[in-house]
Amino acid sequence: MAIITKKEEKLGSVVNALNDKYSPDDFVTMFQEMYPKDWGKITREYAKHERKTKPGKNHPMPDPAQYVKNALNVWLKKNT
Repeated sequence: MAIITKKEEKLGSVVNALNDKYSPDDFVTMFQEMYPKDWGKITREYAKHERKTKPGKNHPMPDPAQYVKNALNVWLKKNT
């Protein structure tokens, strides 16, 4: 199950809400403001991975801010 439903649409609307010279951090901040429920789902999923991971091991999910930045990079490659 996808963490962010309608990801393509939401990422596009966040990009459109920002000016042309935005940083990835600006994108994360705007995503948090526009989609607080999705941000909450991302952080809960990350926390779940953290709890399930044994000490000394890593899990594949990046921290929530990096997760959104990665989603932005994938979206930009598809749409530019």
